[in-house]
Amino acid sequence: MKSGNNSETTLWHPFTYSKDIESVPPIVIDRGSGMYVFDRDGKAYLDAIGSWWVSILGHNHPEITAAVKAQLDRLEHVIMAGFITEPALRLPRLLGTILPPALTRVFYSDDGSTAVEAALKMAIQYWALKGEKRNRFVSFSGAYHGDTLGAMSVGAIPTYHSLFHERFATQLFTDPPYCYRCPVGKEKTTCGAECMDSLEAIMANEGERVAACIFEPMVQGAAGMRVYPSKVLRRVFEICRRYNVLTIADEVAMGFGRTGTMFACNHAEVVPDMMCLAKGLTGGYLPLAVTVVTDNIYREFTGAFPSERIFHHGHTFTGSPLGAAAACAALNVLIRDSLPDGVSDTMRHFREQLQRFDDIEITGDIRSIGMVGAVELVADRVTKSPLDANRRIAFRIARRAVEKGLLIRPLGDVLYFIPAFLITREQIDWMYETAICSIREVLDEEARGS
Repeated sequence: MKSGNNSETTLWHPFTYSKDIESVPPIVIDRGSGMYVFDRDGKAYLDAIGSWWVSILGHNHPEITAAVKAQLDRLEHVIMAGFITEPALRLPRLLGTILPPALTRVFYSDDGSTAVEAALKMAIQYWALKGEKRNRFVSFSGAYHGDTLGAMSVGAIPTYHSLFHERFATQLFTDPPYCYRCPVGKEKTTCGAECMDSLEAIMANEGERVAACIFEPMVQGAAGMRVYPSKVLRRVFEICRRYNVLTIADEVAMGFGRTGTMFACNHAEVVPDMMCLAKGLTGGYLPLAVTVVTDNIYREFTGAFPSERIFHHGHTFTGSPLGAAAACAALNVLIRDSLPDGVSDTMRHFREQLQRFDDIEITGDIRSIGMVGAVELVADRVTKSPLDANRRIAFRIARRAVEKGLLIRPLGDVLYFIPAFLITREQIDWMYETAICSIREVLDEEARGS
């Protein structure tokens, strides 16, 4: 086969229609600083979504940058089999200062999906080592746990998962904890977490075959930043413990302070058997993830050759010294600056000012927790009927906002905001005002029929 200069070779962009790329080419970003990224013409964009939820400390943070540069001068990578690096040794000790005490064993992987894959495999093998065949998982409808096949099997967003559920294994799903459109017709302020009656029913029928229940604590992210009460989470844990089912908290998106506590599970004062962490772990610098488990889980995997008490799992870049160096620097900043507690006043302003969207006639629901805010747009507030999908209202609003220098990207008809902790009150005000202005301009276009 001859190699040559193929001028047709180009990028395949994630989560993007090819025709959208043709009509509006991607903006080439040249650099970042704090809350902003800058294109190659020097135009600034306030990053309101943390560049897919990873940038918790802002772009080009001097301490994280310095840590990565220092490690790069020493070593870029080494196999993590019989060898280890100082940053990869140091990171679990740092994590131990902020994790619940029961979570003591740290397993490295590359991103959120692979952290989930590791947890699913651990759960199945854990029960096998105990002499039980448990190979099913329970998740929530509306769940998103990644894009690899195992992670997709416990996901339940039709756009992302339906095709693959038809061809590969699918798992068991509860009703969604979607308070705005409650599946059992309750009000979140007075309910008894009846949406999890469905979990109780699943456990009653299938509990002996269920290895674990996996969930996004407090917020279902990709489903539209669906914030739900801590009482739902507490009931999940109560049911799982009663049926002797492991709990896997997918804190990939909401860990490290996003919800106002260091970990989302803290809101319900519960500790899972396994926790998956990624995204903000390195401050958004490099791909690195961890699956953290209790000693109770780990002990089943401790053995000597030729026993089967070994976890046959890993990745080429497992324990990346560059990623670990970035993560250590990011955690040092979180700990030193007492985050997220240190920005509680900013979070309060963030939450209060989000209510300004209530003046928009297509605002159906406003929800927030910590430094996570979302506005669900609807065609009718009374009936909660959705917008005409063919009009792509939220998509057009986001494009208009980008033109004004605000980087947002909707989830269906949900506009959301997950900025870095360093955002100022003035930047919050500008962020919301720009988004509101963009909404009104698109609605004016709709009224004119343009």
